[in-house]
Amino acid sequence: MFVRICTGIVLIAAVLAWLFVADYAVFAMGALFMYMVGAYEMGPLCGFKSRIPLVIVAAICATALFYFAPPGEFPHKGIPVWCYWLTSSGLIVWLCSLPLLIRFPKGDDWHKNKLLAVCFSMLMLVPFLEGLLILRADNYANDSDAGAYLVLAVMALVWCADSGAYFTGRAIGRTPMIPRVSPKKTLEGLAGGLLLALVALVLFLRFGWFSSFGSSLQVMIIAGMVTILFSVVGDLVESMLKRMAGIKDSGKIFPGHGGMLDRIDSQLAAIPVFVSVNFFLGNIQNPLI
Repeated sequence: MFVRICTGIVLIAAVLAWLFVADYAVFAMGALFMYMVGAYEMGPLCGFKSRIPLVIVAAICATALFYFAPPGEFPHKGIPVWCYWLTSSGLIVWLCSLPLLIRFPKGDDWHKNKLLAVCFSMLMLVPFLEGLLILRADNYANDSDAGAYLVLAVMALVWCADSGAYFTGRAIGRTPMIPRVSPKKTLEGLAGGLLLALVALVLFLRFGWFSSFGSSLQVMIIAGMVTILFSVVGDLVESMLKRMAGIKDSGKIFPGHGGMLDRIDSQLAAIPVFVSVNFFLGNIQNPLI
């Protein structure tokens, strides 16, 4: 427990420094690091005996992404509209995961198909990376910390939902959500998590943390609630993959906390879903054609 607490304190400090001390270029490198470590850990979860193939595919995708849409241009020149569509492509994997989660452990033949596994992995990781870059660049020319607060707000929504779900589930949880994937998650916990996240969302709006995305209360409530629901899907998907692969933790990079994917599984869904909902509802200011 002591190691877990110490690691947690270091992680919190590192995330805050990554958001508020580092400039945009360093932030982008940090996001790329998370992406590549996630790809390294994803190999075994998707049935690969070696981690190398998926790392190579992830590196090629990131190189192409940075070449055709250099993130260094986002803060001052704007973000091409196709980058929002790329981020929204993550919805494919999260929507398709719903029937997989409900049917689990049946219908897991796709896991043995390496091409499908690669596509599945990249649709989890690439939109997450691009979504982080988009959010951090928001209103950067006017306020270099605006995007930092925006990223923190989206991540904190997930943390609040997780905390609310944990304590509500412990107190009154009776109805399992998807017991064959995660037996401890309950519908009562989900409701408690949504309620706490909604309260947090209203507070973040009042603090101005949502930057230019916070111009519409209605859109933010919709985006926030959809984001939280899919963050739960992200958590469940990683649990499903670990059960398929017979793995307890995705890695050992964080002592007492497991791997990178164990820390960001919910965020893999939350970040691109938040961007996508705002994009589809017209809450994005002047994307470049």
